[in-house]
Amino acid sequence: MTLLQLDDVHLAIGDRQLLRGISLIVPEGERIGLVGANGCGKSTLLRILAGELVPDAGERTLRRDLRIGWLPQEPRLDPARTVREEVSSGFAGREAVLSELDAVHEALAAPSLGGVALERLLAQQHRLEARVLELGGHDVGHRVEAMLLALGLPRPEARCGELSGGERRRAALAQLLLSSPELLLLDEPTNHLDAQVIAWLEDTLRDAGTPFVLVTHDRYFLDRLVDRIVEIDDGIAHSYDGAYFDYVQQRAERLEREAKSERTRLNLLRRETEWMRRGPPARTTKAKARIKIHDALVDAAPAMAAEDLAFKIPDGPRLGDRVVRLRGVHKAFEGRDVLRGLDLEIGSGERVGVVGPNGAGKTTLLNLVASSLLPDRGEVILGSTVKVARIDQGRTDLDPQKTVLQEVGRGNDWVVVGGRGVRIEGFLEQFLFPGGSKHSLVGTLSGGERNRVLLAKLLMQGGNVILLDEPTNDLDLMSLQALEEALIAFAGAVIVVSHDRWFLDRVATRIVHLDGRGTARVHEGDLSALLERLAAEERAAAAASNAAASTAAAQRGRRRDPDGAAPKVRKLSSREQRELDELPPRIEAVEAELATVDARLSDPTLYTATNRAEFDRLTSRRAALPGEIEALYARWEELETVVDEARRARG
Repeated sequence: MTLLQLDDVHLAIGDRQLLRGISLIVPEGERIGLVGANGCGKSTLLRILAGELVPDAGERTLRRDLRIGWLPQEPRLDPARTVREEVSSGFAGREAVLSELDAVHEALAAPSLGGVALERLLAQQHRLEARVLELGGHDVGHRVEAMLLALGLPRPEARCGELSGGERRRAALAQLLLSSPELLLLDEPTNHLDAQVIAWLEDTLRDAGTPFVLVTHDRYFLDRLVDRIVEIDDGIAHSYDGAYFDYVQQRAERLEREAKSERTRLNLLRRETEWMRRGPPARTTKAKARIKIHDALVDAAPAMAAEDLAFKIPDGPRLGDRVVRLRGVHKAFEGRDVLRGLDLEIGSGERVGVVGPNGAGKTTLLNLVASSLLPDRGEVILGSTVKVARIDQGRTDLDPQKTVLQEVGRGNDWVVVGGRGVRIEGFLEQFLFPGGSKHSLVGTLSGGERNRVLLAKLLMQGGNVILLDEPTNDLDLMSLQALEEALIAFAGAVIVVSHDRWFLDRVATRIVHLDGRGTARVHEGDLSALLERLAAEERAAAAASNAAASTAAAQRGRRRDPDGAAPKVRKLSSREQRELDELPPRIEAVEAELATVDARLSDPTLYTATNRAEFDRLTSRRAALPGEIEALYARWEELETVVDEARRARG
């Protein structure tokens, strides 16, 4: 069954035709990823699907009474409501249904009721009970609290008008998930979420099975969740069945076909141009037809594509042996420890990813390295050759009233990149700002386009230590790949805060995890392996807590027999003792296998047609490993509990 459909949709913004005849069917049960270059119209298309924007031409049809959940990039919340009140409003209409159900119960209590009236009320009661279940059930308080905790909203009594942009998006997402829509429309749902919350959201969407159309540049999301990817390219929609891996392959095949067509066009244009230069002796009907052919071939030139975005970050001054060293660094705000005794040393060629919950101190760490913030205790030591270049999270380095040309060029016709002069116009075309787009005001650009302006400015700073705070927000897939390649090739040091798991798995040589309580863990390996380890530790801690609670309950309920003898305490058999001794190295081996599989899955050479069998094997094994680790930890806790009880009985 079709839930929502667009037919031949057109939309222009100013003199630019943004959408050109797009048709899209969203069937029941399908999960669609919407991708494309920054500014191509993805968010606009979502707004049309949501009914928030009317196209210039074309039709939108939807199934009758379809409940749509819509998460825009800038959600609208009631500023006077508390976070808890706003999130709870996700159960829209529930109170009215409960009130109607109470009235039915009251009518059913009438002593003289019978016959047709009774049957009618019982049928109405059954219908209303089903509707209450659809809206969350009779007791929803625990679900609200669980959602607040899962999405990192620790101030449920704060007014929505006091929230930061990231907090507003998380509150809107919590409200949306609780509303149980039949179709989700999500515009960058992972923005402002930390990596662990993104992993939780991924599991939640997969388990719910709700069909959706989402705009995201999170490649793990696309690879693990979607059934189909629709790419908007030059106003046209291209559909690819499958997830991200399939999209990469099918898109490459499409571009190869288009490249062949373009070579044919250029060859024909070359011949027609030579004829035009010779000058036809008379404007005969035949000559005029050839001129029209020539003009049509010129007009058919493809727009500059996102694949053309490629750049190299200049290495900057040569770095010495000492780059960045933090020794015993403490930092607190309003009595809360953000960093507590952090020791960290970063050398040349290292790329350190910084992750952790919102408010854990990630930006604080960058400020300390940039010397824009001083530690409360400890010291931050920068090498004498260090020159820092930085992009901050707030993009405060950009003037919205300047054009792209003015912002990057600073009044110069030439820029120096890598020791050589480049005309500013040509330089900007490397960042997909061709023609008149160089004269666009920065304030009118999309988030991804502003990010590309910042990247252009970064190249001109000539630093050898680069600090990046959420550089991947709003970047399209091709821009992300270009940034990854540039950072991997960069000879200096990089410290990057990001929630993008694929990006960090590819780029980072080490991960620093800040837990929000002042403790930092330095992980040698990729982010995916760290997230699995953290999840396993949380499961183990929960199992230990449950085991301790069970033991305490058993001890409280234990009764001595009439002769005063204590009940017999179970001990491990020799086989169980051997199993317990072998569990730690088994867990370590399986976790090491998980890290190896994740490293292989993050290798771009895997994503070729010849490696499809290995890809399938690795993804299958990747899906099974977390469950194996969880089972091993659970068995370890079970056997350790027996040992602890026996130890307590002896002493």
